[in-house]
Amino acid sequence: MPRTQRVVIASGNRHKVVELQRAIAEVSLPEGVALEVVSATAYGALPTIIEDRETFAGNATVKALGFARWLQERGEDPTTLALADDSGLCVAALDGRPGVYSARFAGENAADSDNNRALVAALVGLNLEASPAHYVCALALARVDREPLVGANEEGVRIFTGRWDVEARVVGRGEGGFGYDPFMWLDGRAHTVAELLPEDKSARSHRGAAMVELQAALQEIISGI
Repeated sequence: MPRTQRVVIASGNRHKVVELQRAIAEVSLPEGVALEVVSATAYGALPTIIEDRETFAGNATVKALGFARWLQERGEDPTTLALADDSGLCVAALDGRPGVYSARFAGENAADSDNNRALVAALVGLNLEASPAHYVCALALARVDREPLVGANEEGVRIFTGRWDVEARVVGRGEGGFGYDPFMWLDGRAHTVAELLPEDKSARSHRGAAMVELQAALQEIISGI
């Protein structure tokens, strides 16, 4: 009978959950192992995790460990994996901002539209129409019992990262994606991230690059559990 390895995506952002579920489903597993990928929302109202570190990897680590403890309190199997994502946008003209504050650039509980207005205002305030920029994604994987994973950092967490170079502009276009995507231009300003098909975005994006790293390591990680 196959063993089921559960991965819980530690996010309430449905866009991120869908992208991560799609990527994990493509992983080649050890023989005799079945993979179950679920959103943390299946366990109830999500906990509040204080993301107080200065890097995406640091905040992803805090989030993965916080969700691991939360799942343990709910009786989840000790070997279940909590997968957390911290990602955002770094704009060169803004000295790397919004960075780890990307989700709240316009303030706590800001909507995507609020953050985009804040971004445009910041560029206009510098008399700029555009600036080089890049997205960053850090994925953190932790066991529910917080036992160290193969290749883990000093906190027992395995980190995977990706970067995607774009151009931030004050003019937006497109209805797809989420976050800053309508204002992030690609390929010589031919189109925005928000105009990409979901599968194209996954193949090119910062999260997609981090997922490639995760996919390459997941078989070894699961074999070590």
